[in-house]
Amino acid sequence: MYGQILTNKDGDTIKILGVLNELIFISATNDYKTANNSNCTKEDLIDCGWIFPIEKWTPEMDEKYYTPYTGDVTKYISCTWTNNKTDKHFLANNLVCRTKEEAIALTDKMLGAVRV
Repeated sequence: MYGQILTNKDGDTIKILGVLNELIFISATNDYKTANNSNCTKEDLIDCGWIFPIEKWTPEMDEKYYTPYTGDVTKYISCTWTNNKTDKHFLANNLVCRTKEEAIALTDKMLGAVRV
């Protein structure tokens, strides 16, 4: 987490300067909510609108993973990692999920983006 850059919806950025137990030390910010409490927890920062980058997870060989799917009511596909071209494509496009629930949430997010 040290050195990560966080952004908010306005495009402002802060840098994580250090972590001690549950406290995160951040660089200076113009955001009044965050500036009043420069030693925050991850939950505090999320509540103030700061977005943490998603950490990619790569399954081990022959490990099960899930990917979003819009063509069925289940909203996910179960896959087994074989490190093939399809697996690598899903990973490069942030479509590899650890759980069915993550894949379903991602499907819902994808479908929400195309609704008018």
